[in-house]
Amino acid sequence: MFEIRRARKADIEDALTLALEVFMEFEAPDYAKEGVESFRKDVIENVDFIENCRNGVCPIYVALDQGKLIGLIGMRKSRTHINLLFTKKEYHHQGVATALFQYLLTEELKNNPNLTEITLNSSPYGKGFYLHIGFTPLSDELTSNGIRYIPMKYVIQ
Repeated sequence: MFEIRRARKADIEDALTLALEVFMEFEAPDYAKEGVESFRKDVIENVDFIENCRNGVCPIYVALDQGKLIGLIGMRKSRTHINLLFTKKEYHHQGVATALFQYLLTEELKNNPNLTEITLNSSPYGKGFYLHIGFTPLSDELTSNGIRYIPMKYVIQ
């Protein structure tokens, strides 16, 4: 069984390393070089974003198996848009990503009881998962700076 909690300052670097590792294995093969570099620059190497994660402005939640980081979910500072959701390969299809999303939803509703929806830009790889947990596409696939994505929305009941 795994534990889910809010990331601590010390978790952020490891969480982003895991995000890059999983991105490179499952997402990057479908992206142009420009998209891979955009992901690195905008997320992994973005000093402002990293600082906002450390300070809790951009919340990140982590999943751990016996203390070992196995997944993460994160939001932009608007706290209405998910910008990271990654699970280590050996933990795929074990409920980690679903549990991370449910935990995030519960925590964000505590902070903002009037929250009515959460958005994200799904990669082609992740689209099936997001459909499965209740997200709906807002458009067909788009590309921006080499990043392929499908804008999606989850309506909170």
